[in-house]
Amino acid sequence: MTDTTTVDEPPGQGSEEAAAGTGPDVPADEHIAISDSIGTGVHKAVKDRLILPLLVPVLSAAAVGMLAVNISRVFLSGNSEAALLSAIVITLSILGGASLISAAPRMRTSSLAMVTGLVFVIIVSAGLLTLGPSLGHEEGEGGGYVEPTGPAAATFAVTADANLAFNGQKNGEFTTPPGINEIALSGAPNHTFAFREPEFSGFLLGPTPNPPLKGKVELEAGTAYEFYCTIPGHAAAGMQGTLTAQ
Repeated sequence: MTDTTTVDEPPGQGSEEAAAGTGPDVPADEHIAISDSIGTGVHKAVKDRLILPLLVPVLSAAAVGMLAVNISRVFLSGNSEAALLSAIVITLSILGGASLISAAPRMRTSSLAMVTGLVFVIIVSAGLLTLGPSLGHEEGEGGGYVEPTGPAAATFAVTADANLAFNGQKNGEFTTPPGINEIALSGAPNHTFAFREPEFSGFLLGPTPNPPLKGKVELEAGTAYEFYCTIPGHAAAGMQGTLTAQ
């Protein structure tokens, strides 16, 4: 005669464990996966339905804005011919990149992200490199300055030196006859010439070697006029001076 001993389980315990996936018959890896997924449904819904719909357009708008600013800096750093050439290069690059991506539909997401990031870095770097010339160009546009009419009584030739000086002098003092003067700028690249006086707001020459490199101003006798290079840091390094009409 064989004795059979049974252990009574609480009602529903075995079925509940099986339903929850935590019973002894559930493999360990499935048990871990089920445990990890508990409580994540609400967080995933919040991320997919609330955070991502707001975050994606904001980040996209920020990226587009940054690219537009840096591309505009490249355009403003040169003359019209350089801006046209830059526009052609950028347009061809965009079309070529789009063609390459469409020709490789199975490109990995990581590779696509790397290419996009590289293009972003190149454009931002170009914008930073042309920051100085573009700022100088922006300061001279839309200032409302109108050159005086009539022939110039004298010409003040200004040479921008590579060592951040005008005519070989840092913080130099110069003289010129009063009346209408033609300011002629030349010399090392990426330098400008402007006056600090409010009545000459908008008068800007350069950046070298791009036109306009000549402009006329009317100077009053016995008056000293301060001029400087508008490229950030150049005036502080001594690329400025005083022009006295006498």
